[in-house]
Amino acid sequence: MKFTLERYQNTAVKSVLTSLAKARAGFLDDGERTAVGLTAPTGAGKTVIATAVLEGIYKGTATRPPNPAMTVLWITDDRSLNAQTIAKITQASGGAIDINRIRFLGDTDHRTLDPGYIYFIHIQAMQKNSTLHAVRPDGTKNDKRTYGAWDMIANTVRERGEDFLVIWDEAHRGSGTKNTDRKSIAGTIVDGGATNIGTFQPPAPVVLGISATPDRFLAAMNAANRTPRLAEVKAGDVRESGLLKDRILLRSLGESQSADNTMLALAVDDLKSSDEAWRFHHQTTGDRLVEPLLVVQVEEGLSPAKEEARLAEILAVMESAWPVLSDYAVAHAFGDHGPYKVGDKTIRYLPPEAISGDDQARVVLFKSALTTGWDCPRAEVMISFQNKDSYTEIAQLIGRLVRTPLAKRVDGGDDRLNEVAAYLPGFRTEHVARVVNALTEDETVEVDVVIAPVVCQKSADVPADLFDLLDTLPSYTRQRTSYSSRTAQLMRLAAALNEHGLVMQGSAKAKQWIVDQMRAADGQRGHEIDARVDDIMSLTISTTMVAYGEAIMQSEGKSDTPTNERDLESYFAKAKRLLPDGSANWYYNDLCDRGEDDIDASARLVAMADLGFKAVVEEQAAALIDDWRNQHAAKVSAKPRHVREQIEPLWHLGGAQMLPTTVEVRDAYPAATEKVRGQTVEEIDTYPSHIYVIPEGKSHAGGFPVDTSRSSWEAEVLAAELTSETLVGWYRNPSSGRHALAVPYEFGDKHQLMHPDFLFWHDDGDGQYVMDIVDPHRFDLADTSAKWSALSRYAQDHTDRVRRCLAIAKIDGSLRALDLTIPGIDQRIAAATNQNLITAIYGAEGVSYP
Repeated sequence: MKFTLERYQNTAVKSVLTSLAKARAGFLDDGERTAVGLTAPTGAGKTVIATAVLEGIYKGTATRPPNPAMTVLWITDDRSLNAQTIAKITQASGGAIDINRIRFLGDTDHRTLDPGYIYFIHIQAMQKNSTLHAVRPDGTKNDKRTYGAWDMIANTVRERGEDFLVIWDEAHRGSGTKNTDRKSIAGTIVDGGATNIGTFQPPAPVVLGISATPDRFLAAMNAANRTPRLAEVKAGDVRESGLLKDRILLRSLGESQSADNTMLALAVDDLKSSDEAWRFHHQTTGDRLVEPLLVVQVEEGLSPAKEEARLAEILAVMESAWPVLSDYAVAHAFGDHGPYKVGDKTIRYLPPEAISGDDQARVVLFKSALTTGWDCPRAEVMISFQNKDSYTEIAQLIGRLVRTPLAKRVDGGDDRLNEVAAYLPGFRTEHVARVVNALTEDETVEVDVVIAPVVCQKSADVPADLFDLLDTLPSYTRQRTSYSSRTAQLMRLAAALNEHGLVMQGSAKAKQWIVDQMRAADGQRGHEIDARVDDIMSLTISTTMVAYGEAIMQSEGKSDTPTNERDLESYFAKAKRLLPDGSANWYYNDLCDRGEDDIDASARLVAMADLGFKAVVEEQAAALIDDWRNQHAAKVSAKPRHVREQIEPLWHLGGAQMLPTTVEVRDAYPAATEKVRGQTVEEIDTYPSHIYVIPEGKSHAGGFPVDTSRSSWEAEVLAAELTSETLVGWYRNPSSGRHALAVPYEFGDKHQLMHPDFLFWHDDGDGQYVMDIVDPHRFDLADTSAKWSALSRYAQDHTDRVRRCLAIAKIDGSLRALDLTIPGIDQRIAAATNQNLITAIYGAEGVSYP
């Protein structure tokens, strides 16, 4: 893989490969037909996961042999989606999957589909009147084909079923989940039966279904009478990985006036700001330059004359706001393809699937929602001139804009780079509520929605030291990346240390270290390895003599026949899978450089792999990681935050789920000023003394908006804490992200992060500032004891930072506080695994609050 997979992606790949192996075995054993499901929400990288699965099939893994004869048929419902998926596969695999072995089904005319090839087909191409059929709808022969599409698929199933995999992309679409539904083309490929041209289709032995949610996939597979094996990616895992933007900013008008062009100009200003921020990020970090895009959804149903006039107005406003937005920078994706004339201007056509790769396009105009084939993470701003009844379509569109363009959260820079701004000039507050509800009801998108955002700035009324205290506050983050081996982790660390001038020629030094250690281990266990080489290079033949149905003599001995070179190649391929990363090739080259011939060198590597030298290589990779950490950790800690966050996670060995970090102070804090309640939008209350405040000139300047509608406890806590005479500032701790204090805890077999609600700083009287953590939290939830015991341990581990740590709960109608800094309280809370036990602790050790 060209890409380093996220931890959840690695887990999904392993799960899918395991399920596919079981499904294949089940078909061979008793003809069982199975469906393997990969369900993942928006932005999870479903195609990247599927690409890694294909690599695992064709190339093998450390625990699975390759199957180079596997034939794959990938079904979608749109030709443009096929082209986009193929592009993603080739990009993600980095050449590991041969582009010459990826074809469109229509380009093939063979009895069966070829072994080792991946074929793509969209279901519209298989309709009854398609030219892909060998027989036309009227029964006449199609002279341009010997074998039709249905014939090739059916013959492949019959003749090579165990080596034929159907991948059904978006498996919930057109699945015919009701008995009265006409069976879809994809459903016929999967489940068999009569085709739309009257032939009989045998069911596919193994199907890998890719879907947005498990419910949709399971419904589709149950309709196909298949036993499903499910690999599910949770939306929260995707959000934590940084592959999704942190927030969606919804900007609308609160008044009844029409201000479409004013809002368009504001959207262009937002695009300009985003462009400047991305250029600064590129210059300071060296990350790929992102050219942000503005998506404009224009009105539908206008007469030709009115439409031309409206488009001319839109073009004029955009060019006036930012002259860059003219000529080739503006494109359209209207249903009628081709150039679009607007007065003396021509707007070029850009297919949806080509938008992401066309960096010259900075604005794309369209009418209907670009859902199929649309995937453009650099789309940072959108504006819709559709009417209020289009809220579902607009929500679907916004849901397609939440992917991060660099496939990671942008740290150490402008928060704007982790947001999507959506302008809805035709929507009043009650209409915005419908968009928000449509977004939050979609279980495949998990992103904060901020309504009528205001950018709060650092308050000049609080001590500057508070921001330094927050910026250095110990916190934790989830380990984003997992590595297939310590050797792979070492090579990534070597590249990072080299990139930042800490270890020159780091990759070469790491490889040489591994080779040197393998050479040393080879010398220590030379006799053992030599014996294994001898065993590999000459065959052991067993002979059994049978007479009258009874074995009367058996002998075993070495043959004079040497192992065939083709068998040795197979052994060496296995050795390369077993020995981590590229260590087999590195040591093979070293042996050849020292005079070993290629056959003997291959046999030696096979012997070392069989004798468990993977452990030797891994131990030495871990040793060098530890040595480099001891040498360079202090220097790394003095580097800018984005450098630290690139290198420091690579110090940690093993399967650490959570890594230590610090809270990152932001320059500005975007916050919602309105909230959705049912079908309406209401104003959010603001509070004084926050370290970030609404700037002068805006409504409620000097305050900070906090939505306490979900918990009256929060409002009571704020009312109590803000009256303290020693308070110098407070912070509403976010519920996720690098700007939040995060504390790790374990619940069952899950590793999670909890984010206490409030941080309050007080002047203790001698010029030093102390911090209180206050967390009002329902105690009837199953994970309460796990969260509060972890928070207690955090507070007791950081007594230099934390003065008080209060868990607030309402007991018998009154708020009570439990001080989590009391020695031993963490153990007592951990043992309180239900509401009654926690209530008992509050009764014995809690106090009235405030």
